Amino acid sequence: MKPGWVAGTTRARLLLGRRAGSELERGVASADSLAEGLSVLVGSAYGERLRAQDDLAAAERAVAETLLWHLRILAGWLPAAGVGLVRALAARFELMNIDARLAALAGDGREPPPFVLGGLATAWPRLEQARTTEELSQALAASAWGDLLKASSSAPAIDPRSSPAQIAIGLRVSWARRVQETAPEASDWVAGAGALLVARELFVAGDRACEAQLRGLPGIGRDALAADSLRELRMALPAHASWALADVDDPVELWRAELDWWLRVERDARLLVRAQQPQAEVLGAVALLAADAQRTVRALAGARGIATEMQDLGGGGA
Repeated sequence: MKPGWVAGTTRARLLLGRRAGSELERGVASADSLAEGLSVLVGSAYGERLRAQDDLAAAERAVAETLLWHLRILAGWLPAAGVGLVRALAARFELMNIDARLAALAGDGREPPPFVLGGLATAWPRLEQARTTEELSQALAASAWGDLLKASSSAPAIDPRSSPAQIAIGLRVSWARRVQETAPEASDWVAGAGALLVARELFVAGDRACEAQLRGLPGIGRDALAADSLRELRMALPAHASWALADVDDPVELWRAELDWWLRVERDARLLVRAQQPQAEVLGAVALLAADAQRTVRALAGARGIATEMQDLGGGGA
């Protein structure tokens, strides 16, 4: 293993020690209030950004910022190829910045401070200058976000005529393609997430206006997009995507499928961090850090009484 990867994988293992872990998360979820749940996290890595007076939205933001900071630390110890991997995975934060800008442009103009991406930014410094939806879509089309969609004959490039919803879906397709190309070990995760996205769009949002964008998702064909039920969608998908919809036939149960998606990611990631292959180890570490952040947010929601049915989720360390 090259020295740069040795340093990076060592740092990845050290960062895994900063997870809250299932025991602490159960303590948060069993708290009688959000404030009490926040107090449980005081000594954790998340506690460095959490405040006792935070509401749930502010707490979720603090957890997300902690995860992003960990990814920025990890990238600083990796060689160029490793930085590219982490940047592709961290593009979710840039996507959230873009979502917030789209919402602000379509609404009253107010938006939260953007996530600070540093060297993990893909195109945000340029995108941040956009002051209209048209300017934003033009900047996206000229960036790596648009390039990935242009490379697919089945997915149209983002253009100024796209609606905010079409831009948002197009970005998720672009991110999915980017992760799959950068981290082939994550192909099943990407395909499963794509299946969940399609299910949400077709059977929860009930909107087929973004079908052209959705066709660019790995594993999604015309038959899948023509499905009239979750069962039909599952049958139309290849096995590496349909697993994410196993045993779910009612759209109101999709949240359980999403939780199962995270559980599958965690199981796979625990194996990856032991793979003795540097890219796989880094991918596994990032996935476990992200899963821990998700668990912490769900636990805080449970402490607030919003999602008590999620408190009994299993867990475990890497």
